[in-house]
Amino acid sequence: MAEVQWYYARNDQPMGPVSATELQQLVEAGELQPDDLLWREGMEAWTTAINLRGLFNADPSQTAGDLTGAKQRRGDDRPSLPRVDRPSAQVRLQALVEATQLILWTTCVLVVLVGVVLITRAFIRAENANEEVAAGAVFGAFFVAAYVLARCGEKVSHLLLARTRRRGK
Repeated sequence: MAEVQWYYARNDQPMGPVSATELQQLVEAGELQPDDLLWREGMEAWTTAINLRGLFNADPSQTAGDLTGAKQRRGDDRPSLPRVDRPSAQVRLQALVEATQLILWTTCVLVVLVGVVLITRAFIRAENANEEVAAGAVFGAFFVAAYVLARCGEKVSHLLLARTRRRGK
């Protein structure tokens, strides 16, 4: 019986055919990932590589010739590759930048709240005007430092996004 020949998709481009052994070697070399697409003759549609029993686990009783959950079809014509919408580097960077900005502004608010607590406590314990002024200076320093941190992070984020957009064009 002839060995099963597999096709796989890398960067949305079909590659192959390769044998089950070669497929396993691609996995071991890190060239085939669990979310890459696979197809062999008799399958109804492309499937993700993680669905191929034994390909990503070390269980030798399961072989790459088996496929879990794949429907069989008649004929030897490959179905067209499904369109896979993967987020672009810019979209991933945008999400990372937004999360970083949220963290920075949250830190800013927390620092200001801590400053309010500290200045209130210092005012209550102050025995003279000099101690009250010192407490106000500490609060001012907390507020300015937190604001500068958040604004600098925001500016760096915008610069990164602009640079990424220029590279993408």
